[in-house]
Amino acid sequence: MTEPLVDVTGARRRRARARMQRRLRIAGIVAGVIALIGGVAWVVLGSPLLAATEVRVTGNQLLTADQVAQAAAIPLGGPLAQVDTGAAAQRVREALPAVATVEVDRAWPNAVSVAVTEARPSVVLALPGSWVWVAGDGRSFHSTPEPPEGVLEARGNLSDEDVLVTLARVADTLPQEVVDQAEAISAGSVDSVVVELTGKRRVVWGSAEDGELKGRVLVPLLKVKATEYDVSAPTHPTSR
Repeated sequence: MTEPLVDVTGARRRRARARMQRRLRIAGIVAGVIALIGGVAWVVLGSPLLAATEVRVTGNQLLTADQVAQAAAIPLGGPLAQVDTGAAAQRVREALPAVATVEVDRAWPNAVSVAVTEARPSVVLALPGSWVWVAGDGRSFHSTPEPPEGVLEARGNLSDEDVLVTLARVADTLPQEVVDQAEAISAGSVDSVVVELTGKRRVVWGSAEDGELKGRVLVPLLKVKATEYDVSAPTHPTSR
């Protein structure tokens, strides 16, 4: 019998058609992916469906939401994805001294979230008709007709910024047991801080160094009846 002839040319053509079909399928898939990416990009960057239309402010008590939103200066109406959150946060920090920290984030689909943490007063300054709140870095950021509860008045050489910062630092390290008995905190220089207590008593604190150690030493020392307590050298405290 005669062996059947192999159709070499036909086999080659079928393989070629199969390769072409695979290439066309791959090209179709790639085109579909590109179209999908383009559609998503348009929705995110060009569609009004994801435009920035609202600024949500949280964490504010001293400041109004409008003050924070105005400081952030976030352009509304444009794509939410293009909002520069870092620049907005920087504008808030620079414009509002009452803001200690701020985080600006996108809140999809249409809002920008501005979360602020406001500064707290370390000391207050008495001015005619008002009390100025001073943060731990010596920055004044708010004022009220009455002093906030539990915050000491700063006295002394307050025109010296270093002195004011030192007073704020010391006030932040005072134990609550001391604050409860204190009326004011004063200094003529950065090394001469005095805590003025009720009953015409005083604490010679010295500099802001070793604040935690001084506080631990002072609490039991206050149980001794005296008019002056000296913890400027905390390893050798004295009273008289």
